[in-house]
Formats: sequence, C-alpha cells, structure tokens
Amino acid sequence: MRACLKCLCLSALALCLVLPLFTACGACKHESTEWVEESEATCSVAGWRAKICSDCSAVLEREQYTVGHEYVEGVCSMCGAAQYAEQYLKYSEITLGDVAGYEVTGRGNSTAVALEIPPLHNGKPVLSVADGAFGGDLLLTSVFVSRNVQRIGAGAFEGCTALEQITFHGQSELTAIGEGAFEGCVALEAFSFPLGVSAISDDLFKDCTALSDVVLHDGITSLGDSAFEGCAAIVYAEHEGAKYLGTENFPYLILASVIDKSVTAFTVQSGTRIIGTSAFAGCNALSTLSLPEGLLSIGSYAFAGCGSLEAVVLSESLKTIGSHAFAACISVTEIELPDGLTGIGDHAFYGCSTLSSLEMSSGIKTVGSFAFGGTALTYAQWGGGKYVGNAQNPYLVLVDAEEGITALTVHGDTRVVADGALAENVNNAALTSLHIGENVITLGKEALSGCAVLTEVTFATGNGWLVAEQYEKDAVSRDVGDPAANAEALKGAYKNYYWYRA
Repeated sequence: MRACLKCLCLSALALCLVLPLFTACGACKHESTEWVEESEATCSVAGWRAKICSDCSAVLEREQYTVGHEYVEGVCSMCGAAQYAEQYLKYSEITLGDVAGYEVTGRGNSTAVALEIPPLHNGKPVLSVADGAFGGDLLLTSVFVSRNVQRIGAGAFEGCTALEQITFHGQSELTAIGEGAFEGCVALEAFSFPLGVSAISDDLFKDCTALSDVVLHDGITSLGDSAFEGCAAIVYAEHEGAKYLGTENFPYLILASVIDKSVTAFTVQSGTRIIGTSAFAGCNALSTLSLPEGLLSIGSYAFAGCGSLEAVVLSESLKTIGSHAFAACISVTEIELPDGLTGIGDHAFYGCSTLSSLEMSSGIKTVGSFAFGGTALTYAQWGGGKYVGNAQNPYLVLVDAEEGITALTVHGDTRVVADGALAENVNNAALTSLHIGENVITLGKEALSGCAVLTEVTFATGNGWLVAEQYEKDAVSRDVGDPAANAEALKGAYKNYYWYRA
C-alpha cells in the first residue's frame, strides 16, 4: 500500500512575522482575536493570515501558512494529486532567479515507491530537482511534481527502471528539464510536457523502450540530440512519406524521420519547426529539398551522408544547425546561412568536399569545432588567423590559424572564435599570446585547449564576460583583467566552457 502523505502541521510550517503593535489607539489593551485569513492557502500555495485587535483593529500578528493536501480516497480534493509519500526527502537551499527556496537532492531513507515533490519545505518553495537526484533508483514507480518546481536536473530520474508515470501539477511552473533526465526509464509509457517547457533536451527519453505517447504543446521550439533515440514504441503520425510528432494546431511540428530512404525529392510540410536527429541520414539519392518558412532547427546528422543533395536553401527563420547535420553532403557546392542563425554544431558541414562558397550568418553566436573541416572553402586570412564570413564582413568567425604562429590578434570585426579554433591539435602548439578583438562576443569551448606554452590572453573589451558549460545557461561572471590568469583558465579548468558577453 502506498504510504500516505502526512498533512503538514500548520504551526510547524508557519513563517511568523510578528509586527510592531499599533499605537494610534493610545491605551488600548489590544484584545486578541482568532486568526483572520488575508489570502487563503491551498495545498500548493501558502496563504497569509492575521490576528487583529477586536477594539482598535490593529494588526497584532501575521503569519504565512499552508494547509497541505486534503485526501479523499487517496486523491487530494483540492488539486487532484495522488496520495504520495514525501517524508524523508533530502534538500539543499538554492536560489533560482530572485526566488530563494529548496532543491530536492534525493530520497533520503524513504522506502516509498510513489513520491511527491512537495510545493514547500520549511515554509519555502521547492524549486528544483537536482541533477541525478533519483538516478538509478529502482524503487520508484510514480512521481508527482508540485506546482512550484521550476527545474528538473540532468539525469534526475535516469535509470529508474520501474518508473511508470510522472505527472505535473495542472499549473506547473516548470521551465527546464535537463539532459537525460528520464534516460533508460524503460517502464515509462507516456509523458506530457508542461506548458512552460519549450526545449526538449539531449537524450531526454533515450532508451525509454515502452514510451508510446508523447504529448507536446504549441510552444515547443527545440529538440535536443537523441532525445527519442531507442524509443521504438512511440506512435508517430505519418504523412507523405515522413513521420511527425505534433499538436492539434501544429501536426507537423517535429519531423522525426523519412520513411523511404531512397527518396529523390522531398518537401517538408508547412508548420514544421524542427527536423529531428538523423531524419534524412542515409538518403543517398535525395537531390532536391524544400524547407518551409518557420523552421527553427535542423538536428544532428539530419542530412548526413546525403551525397546527391546539391542545393540547400535554408529558411530565414532557422536558428540552429546541429552537429554533423550536413556532414559528407559531397554535392553541395555553396550555401547561404540566414542572418538569424545563431548556432552551428561541430562538424556541421564536415566532409562537404565541394563546398567552396559560404555566406555566414551575421547573427552567429556559436560555431562548433571542425564545422567546415574537409570542405573546399577558401578562408579569409588576416594576421595569421583564418576566418569565414560574408560579403559585408569576411572576418565574422575565427576558425583556425597558421601553423607555428606564436602570437595572434583576433580581427576587430570578428564576432565569434569557434570551438577548438586554436587548440593544439589544430597545429597551434607554439601559440604564446592571444588578443581578443573588441567585437568578439563568444570564445568557444576548447578554443585554446592544449596550448601548453600560452602565457597571456588579453581582451579589448573587458566588461560583461560570463562563463558557462552551456551557452547562456547557468553562467557566472568572469574577470578577464589578468592576461596570465586568462591563459591558465582557457587551457585548463575552463577550457570546456563558453566565454561570452551577454
């Protein structure tokens, strides 16, 4: 029998804020009254109540309180949550945005098979489930996530092989689910995305072999690598030779795969926002491709190995191109990247051996390592650096440098230093100093990894720099005023981080 959730004791959870006595009534002895509700508490939201003088109406005391769930036959009569056990969970204090609260870090010594991530702990909101919090837990069969939770961390429930169901409060405030959060949950059959979650992260449901029902919403805008890899039971909608996942309003929101790999021409349906991982991979005969306006992202390996594909006209709406997306498309000779494109994955055009003309996006923020390796591009060169750009600015992205160079100043018009651009394995082992130009907004991952003799890195613009393992996520401020410290960090502890300006 599932353990019952104990009602939260009002006195234990109350945050008493005793206010000074009012003096306006002079000699009033302040006769206390019963508690008067100012805002009613529910099972997931704390309320406020006060004691008011019956003679002069002065507020004598105020406190925040919660009533907990009210269960009737195992279901809360207020929010509909099932009766789960929340006792013995482990927590740590965190702040998300400007909200202070708690993060669940594990189950503690609870033996319950069904858990609720509660709305409050010690009178403060429970905001997050930590990375790996329940990873490998073989007891869990169901989880209910309360309203206040904004984040589920990477690998939070990875390998929970008995987990059959995860449900969210009807007014869930969840906005982010980390990479591989449910990877390997082989008993999970259905999942419905809360409205606040717009990005499906890498490996999210990888190897969830029983997952058949995925409920999306209209706000989904991105799909991570291998998010549904190994999910053979998913029911897709088939339309004109392809499998899609979608919603009532956007039935073709995600193009998951092409059914016939021998297709020679293909038109992606209007309304498609995302082309998934490996969707067209191996379509060796595909020569003509039509992409719709409104397309936001092209997934990793999406067109890898499409050796007959000659012309690629990308949608102006496109924001990201995944790793290896067009790798080994040996018949593509030229490509124009739309101005709104912000991210290009590693090896995105690797091995496009006849690609000789490229117009880079003016809005680019990140370029992965070896994105243009093995192409026929002629790089713009300046001061020993090698660049790709466009007609207006040929120096937009630094991708490499001349072999044996010892000092390099990045061009003043450069916007991005690509991932791994100056790493030792790209023949820059002699580099001792680097100067970052004033317009650079991103210094990519491992840009200087392994440059053993590097002693100084200076920045023309020193303000506003941040570092993060994922671009624009969980970033911390970085002081770039010490050239020697910058060099040590970029080739050492922070080599796998993005350095960027907000």
